[in-house]
Amino acid sequence: MKKILIVDDSPSMRMVLRYILEQKQKPKQKAKAKANAKPKQKQKQIEENYKFFEADSEEQALVQFKKESPDLVLLDIIMPGGDEVGLTVLKKIRAINPKAAVIMISAIGQDQTIAECTKLGAIDFIVKPFDDLEVLKVVERSLT
Repeated sequence: MKKILIVDDSPSMRMVLRYILEQKQKPKQKAKAKANAKPKQKQKQIEENYKFFEADSEEQALVQFKKESPDLVLLDIIMPGGDEVGLTVLKKIRAINPKAAVIMISAIGQDQTIAECTKLGAIDFIVKPFDDLEVLKVVERSLT
């Protein structure tokens, strides 16, 4: 099971991201039932489900990251405490685990900040407002 940490100060944004990713899991459950009727070799092709953790601040994000060691972090750039708290969290996560997979979530018009995130090790970006399919593609690409 892949663990995903969603870090955003907005409860509704965390809920939307989680909902998008949870909907992706539903067809897999049906596929799993069908796969059980097939030879065991086919079962290996079924993708793992996601387990979610959430944080709404820098402090919570770091506590959850250390505690859960997620496979992927979805991290909002702008949170309470400053316009670029997400950059600080990214730096601290990468200090804890230099190989951490972090996708930054940004608003349109934050090109300079996105460039800075790339320098700091973010592996991808989701730009708000986002498309559900784009979120799924970015997450799946990052987990493979």
